[in-house]
Amino acid sequence: MQSALIIIDKAPYGHENALSGIYVAIAGLDKGIHADILLIGDGVYSALKDQSSEKTIGYPSVGELSYSIFPEGNLFIHLASLTQRGIEYGDLVEIAELIDDKTLYNLSKSKNHIIKI
Repeated sequence: MQSALIIIDKAPYGHENALSGIYVAIAGLDKGIHADILLIGDGVYSALKDQSSEKTIGYPSVGELSYSIFPEGNLFIHLASLTQRGIEYGDLVEIAELIDDKTLYNLSKSKNHIIKI
């Protein structure tokens, strides 16, 4: 089976990267590709729960949209990026899975495709 890791490293609003990355994962899953998302750097803000972007800026909530890949795909969060930004695990959507650098390395080696959005 083909597999892909979609890497999102930009904040969810002000850029199309997070929204586009999630849609790429959804499309891949729809075509039978095992697609996972990795949020790293400022991309970790995409996993914050209770985002109110629809009300404030008229933009879909990236946090809520991330549920669209579950359970077929995974939403991985880089632990060091989260810690550097002072975000706690309890602040994230329920499907978020924290990974350290070693796990990130192994995950990236296991994928057929790495897509940085």
